[in-house]
Amino acid sequence: MRYGGTMNTNRPLPARAAASAIFFGNGFGIGNWAAQLPRFKDALDVSDGELSVALLAFALGAIALMPTVGWLLTRLTSRRITIATAFGFALTLFFTGLAPSLPVLFAASLLAGACNGAMDVAMNTHATVVEKAWNAPIMSSFHAFFSLGGLAGAMASGAMIGAGFAIGTTFLVSCAGMALVFFAASFFMMEDQEKAAGGHGFAWPRGALMGLAVLAMLCMVVEGAMVDWTAIYLRTVAGAELETAAMGFAAFSLTMTVCRFMGDFLVSRLGRTSTLRLGGVLAGTGLTLAIAMPTPVTALIGFALVGFGLSNAVPVLFSSAAQVDGVPPGMGVAMVATLGYGGLLMGPPIIGFGGDHLGLRMALIGLVACSFVIVLFSRRALRPTST
Repeated sequence: MRYGGTMNTNRPLPARAAASAIFFGNGFGIGNWAAQLPRFKDALDVSDGELSVALLAFALGAIALMPTVGWLLTRLTSRRITIATAFGFALTLFFTGLAPSLPVLFAASLLAGACNGAMDVAMNTHATVVEKAWNAPIMSSFHAFFSLGGLAGAMASGAMIGAGFAIGTTFLVSCAGMALVFFAASFFMMEDQEKAAGGHGFAWPRGALMGLAVLAMLCMVVEGAMVDWTAIYLRTVAGAELETAAMGFAAFSLTMTVCRFMGDFLVSRLGRTSTLRLGGVLAGTGLTLAIAMPTPVTALIGFALVGFGLSNAVPVLFSSAAQVDGVPPGMGVAMVATLGYGGLLMGPPIIGFGGDHLGLRMALIGLVACSFVIVLFSRRALRPTST
């Protein structure tokens, strides 16, 4: 197995560290984007619904390019595509910070979303290559580094806001830092032993997998809303200063990161069904607290509870999907991920349009409903795969 240009069959640790860095850099970019959204809203003088046009563009870009990357992975290695899309994401994300108007932000967001969606497919495929070489399940740790990157990106963005950096300068510094991380990681990434199977990640769920896929979609709708709307909620509803508003996503990412690193232990103690049901209760409670008592402190506590609750929900669902009778493990995970990532990408624009017509507080009530649907149906959905 090859790390860059060096042969090494006994040390997958550098490759694992490199893959973790890629996930961290991607999360850093998303955290920076989320923390800057209130500034876009103020600078461009747009409503929640108008800002949702940019969020929708980000989602559409990702959805449009994901199938193409799945096809490319049957012809090129995941290492090469991951590196290319990582640098593409850093560059296009920088362009969003230069947008002088909503139409330009729409176009820049479309490009950034396309690169992010492509990077998501490529880096997760590459992570399976490293996991196979590691000979143990380590996928949760990669997603933990994504969450850690989101936390770091939101905190760094908040610090630059406090220091008086302009939006463009903030994105320049953040994206340059991402590019340096990607460059360093590229020297230690593992080369694929074989190319990915065709159609990776885009099969439609069916049979016993449909319940798992719907739950994954609900979880990711809430997660996507936390990424894009926590800072705006703190700023426009809870009345927080810009520096504090940037911490909304940081609070969510902090608890999600800590719990993902503890995920294997928690699931082994509680079991999959109890982990998922408790997670839904915590997420619903946190959202209810933030909605019922919209102050900066209570909203931050509420968003932290959501992160705690959702941290291991998707890993539990993916793990369960890999154990459905009569379905190959990889295909099962792919079916559930298809609908799940649709929720992650499309949830934020839906919240924005709802916020325009009902107000942002009322729109977030839909997320409470998603959380408690998870609680009600988790036992039934997990029954065929519970251990």
